[in-house]
Amino acid sequence: MSAHQPLTPVSQGALGTAAHPPAKLTAKETQILQWCFYGKTSWEIAKIQNCSVSTVNFHFTNIRRKFAVHSRMAALYKAIESGVIIVARSNPGGAHEHG
Repeated sequence: MSAHQPLTPVSQGALGTAAHPPAKLTAKETQILQWCFYGKTSWEIAKIQNCSVSTVNFHFTNIRRKFAVHSRMAALYKAIESGVIIVARSNPGGAHEHG
């Protein structure tokens, strides 16, 4: 056996595998999850997206189904874990802090 073998992914971990690819969310579902990440309620998201609360909740139902979870927070966690939502690091000292 050669010591130099090509690198092949053994497991894609949180990003899924060929048998279980990451959930495919629509642009609207992704936006709604992003607002959820920022702590917005269905009512607030509905005002931001200019739609009804029922429409927002419909999207959340689809998101939970696609991620096979039972709560918004679990769906949000799955979205972050799978890379559907990117959480940027923020500077805890603020933008004007110099070190």
